[in-house]
Amino acid sequence: MDPLTYSLCHKPVIGLMLFAASACGFAPLFQDLPLALRQTGAVMSTAFDAPVAKPYTLKLQFRFPTAAASLADEVVGSRHDAACARPYATISLAQRDGLGRPIPIHVLVRENETGKVALEQVFDTLCITSRGGAGFTKTRIVARFPLAAGSYTIALRSLEDQPGLDDVETTVSLVSGDRK
Repeated sequence: MDPLTYSLCHKPVIGLMLFAASACGFAPLFQDLPLALRQTGAVMSTAFDAPVAKPYTLKLQFRFPTAAASLADEVVGSRHDAACARPYATISLAQRDGLGRPIPIHVLVRENETGKVALEQVFDTLCITSRGGAGFTKTRIVARFPLAAGSYTIALRSLEDQPGLDDVETTVSLVSGDRK
């Protein structure tokens, strides 16, 4: 999507018409790239273009081999509620059931043209945000951050071993976070 179409999608009348014509769909900036969370220090890096200035959402997907493996999972979790927005250390033991384990991920985003760091931060993911899709999939949001229009390279690094993910395919995607 180009900046002009993006801005038109947010207009009251023309935006509704464009949305109805499916012209406001926003393809992922990258999708389903592998990130091996089982081992500390695993890295994933890719270049991408942000077509418009806006916040983007970085997601982790976990594809389990079977329904039973997905149900038995204690890493990703099975629920999402108000506790998910708090630091894990402040959540009581009774409230932790079903939240999964925190997974810290270092995120570094650089502008390709200048090499300037657009974002460098460690995010602690916690709680499932969706389930379903292809196979037995669960999703977590890692972060939501704004980017200016431009060309970038992102590097993600796993900061802790995550036992319990044997035979689980873990991937990352960067999406617009909304259809318009």
